[in-house]
Amino acid sequence: MADEITFWDYSRSQALSRYNGSSIGVREIPELCAVRAEIEGVDPQLPSAEEMVGIHPLALKRPRRWEAAIAAMIYASSGQIALREEIIKGRELLDRLSRHDRGALTVPRVLALVPAVIAGFRFSRQGERFNPEANRYQEGARFLSVLLEERPTLDVEIGLCAHRAGVTDPVLPEHVSPTGAQRMVAFVAALLDNSRAERRTVAVSQQTATDRAAGTVNSLVFLHYAHAGRLERFLRILDQHADDLRAVLARHNAVSATRFRFTPLEPFSEVVERDMDEAFGPDWTGAPTDPRWRRGSTLDAAVEEAKGKMARFMRDAPLDVDLLLRLHKDSETPSERGVSALHWFDRHQRQPLGVRARYDVAFHHRLALTTLEKGGVGIGMERGWDAYQWLAWSAAYGSAGTAMPLLYARSSTEPPHHVSLRSFNLRQFW
Repeated sequence: MADEITFWDYSRSQALSRYNGSSIGVREIPELCAVRAEIEGVDPQLPSAEEMVGIHPLALKRPRRWEAAIAAMIYASSGQIALREEIIKGRELLDRLSRHDRGALTVPRVLALVPAVIAGFRFSRQGERFNPEANRYQEGARFLSVLLEERPTLDVEIGLCAHRAGVTDPVLPEHVSPTGAQRMVAFVAALLDNSRAERRTVAVSQQTATDRAAGTVNSLVFLHYAHAGRLERFLRILDQHADDLRAVLARHNAVSATRFRFTPLEPFSEVVERDMDEAFGPDWTGAPTDPRWRRGSTLDAAVEEAKGKMARFMRDAPLDVDLLLRLHKDSETPSERGVSALHWFDRHQRQPLGVRARYDVAFHHRLALTTLEKGGVGIGMERGWDAYQWLAWSAAYGSAGTAMPLLYARSSTEPPHHVSLRSFNLRQFW
């Protein structure tokens, strides 16, 4: 990728998706912007091809020309007209790179990676504090450093949320949004196809229709289907979600040099359960035998944070599992997996708050350890991003002050608008 950029469209409109996976020169970026502008009826100010190729990669000369070039690539890929205050965040990221990493930044590489990082991730100056709405610059610099490293392989872990549905209307969507899923994989490909790694693989993990699904969805959602005698319908929707994601990844792999694969969450969950057995004993209630979990540790702090977050999901009323079993067996579509899911749900609901908190922390800690062992990066695409998850990752990488190659994608509830990145959203795509 010395002289060209691999282009991916991760905009809402997908107006330029026909160019996905294409190699483009820097001079072609204004042309793509013009095509998008005509389709979407927008009139952005665009630099010329000569101005694009003439920038200094680190903005050491003519910084306003650098900003215009970055803005053009953001618009070409995301459809958003970024504000200057958003664009200059890229310069702060570059300032935090090592001299070796800055030396690897050619004009095409800067225009491939920096606009994608700015468009897809929100950053904030916040020192060592956790911010659920933004990433720290130190994480952004470490993430970018991994992409700039010449290496034979690069692995990425993406875990998707547990099929969220509204509390007021706790019904799962019948399908994963194809456009939303395609935008997610296009954004990740924009980062990885333009990295310096020779081979890139992305594991997209999702809970499938197994017993454990009863413990990963919101309990209100599971109970909605259980009380209606529609548990098999619930499980079939999860099957459909998995099929939808596999189809999106297969279409993407046909044109991408980065390999995406769908991975059921079940094997990973079994590893986490073994971690729990080793740390806390068979019922997960014992005092920790692993010093990483002892009182005062980062993982212990994560558990306390998780308790506060999860307390609101605890049920006060006892669960009448016998009633739910009868409703399922008397339904139009009784199934053994429905019975198994109900028993799993019952066991999960009986777990004390402390055990549930320990498990969730162990889950994210194992995900961090897996990423660390592979020397990979993590990209957050699930809805939630909470302090306990951040602490669980921090414990794997050393402490809360250590930079991790983990970034969470933009999430926004603002009405969509093409000006500014504030309303741009890559998470919550179902």
